[in-house]
Amino acid sequence: MSRTPHDRRRPERNERLRRAREAQPSRLAPGEPLSRAELAAAVNGYLLETTGHRYDLDAHHVAKWERGAVRWPTAAYRAALRAVLGAADDATLGFRPRGAPAPPPAPGNGLPATSVEAIRVVSASFQSADRRVGGGNLYETVRHYFNTVVMPLVQQKQDDADVLSAAASMIELAGWMAHDSGNDVPAREHFLTGYRLASAAANHALVANVCASLSHLSTEMRQAKVAADYALNGLTHTMNTEGTGRLVTRLHALHARALAAQGDRTGTEHQLAFAQERLTRTDDTCPWIAPFDHASLASETTECWRSLGDLRRGELHAREAVQLRPSDRVRSRALSLLALAQVLSDAGRHDEAADTGTTVLVEASALSSARVHGRLDALATSLLPHHRVPGVADFFAARAAYPLRDSA
Repeated sequence: MSRTPHDRRRPERNERLRRAREAQPSRLAPGEPLSRAELAAAVNGYLLETTGHRYDLDAHHVAKWERGAVRWPTAAYRAALRAVLGAADDATLGFRPRGAPAPPPAPGNGLPATSVEAIRVVSASFQSADRRVGGGNLYETVRHYFNTVVMPLVQQKQDDADVLSAAASMIELAGWMAHDSGNDVPAREHFLTGYRLASAAANHALVANVCASLSHLSTEMRQAKVAADYALNGLTHTMNTEGTGRLVTRLHALHARALAAQGDRTGTEHQLAFAQERLTRTDDTCPWIAPFDHASLASETTECWRSLGDLRRGELHAREAVQLRPSDRVRSRALSLLALAQVLSDAGRHDEAADTGTTVLVEASALSSARVHGRLDALATSLLPHHRVPGVADFFAARAAYPLRDSA
């Protein structure tokens, strides 16, 4: 007697893979688990970064794996899944070759062990999304990931310098997202936690990187002397530390901003000269260190000259920063445009300032960033007395038509 389709044995569902995926927080929907589409994108990104080849995994393929229709994906996909989900081996994710026995039930809650490599991949994914949509959309997700995934690993491996460094970098990222959400007090606490973790790891480059974050935040909070101290502290940690050339540039630029905020023109010029000279050097960047390029230096230089009242130089560097910012760096480009707009407004060129502000409203309508909101508010305040100027009136009309997303 022939067997009907109903008689055929259904494949055993791969609950281990599903649980491993759902143990990771969504990058796009705070409070929700990682979706199949997000997992597919993370796997494709990991493979592109590690192999140089593009893969086209999608949510449909992930669903087939979770249904058990495919029990043994290709070696490349298995390696990427182990890295992205922090699994120690294939069996942890429920994978086995054809004919192999099913693995025993997973111990405890079935969550996979994480790893430094997994944290690195997740961090890169968070940073990529942050540049496009702003920290307001992601802060709670990153904080949840740190508390539920990263810190348990730190507690298990308190003497592992690589784990401590990964944790320091992740909480520093949370600090930046808190800052971008307008929550500067939690941002400072996150940065200080990162400082302590990096110090425990004896990772001098990462300590210096966190000092740069603290210096930036202190300047934004109008604590210029504190900002200068953090920049100098960071520079001491870069001494005899290879791979910190761009970080040294950043710290000199931040020191310049702190001095400019105190009205020290000579000190500002010296620090900017040091920064420019170091930027011409190339070296291998240490892991976990934030990038700093010509556009970044132009942005910091703009703020220096605006603080010192040199609007001609401020405009020159602001336009350079805008020109160097690619369109996919939505928040960075918006901040550069707003710096230019404010310089133009300070110079009395209100119609040009308004046109530049309108460009931000159109380009960054999906962005959730308190920093961008704040600068738009400041620009609007400076332009309000000139609201009858045609270009300025258009800016206020665009502001009503393209309201930016609220920060979380």
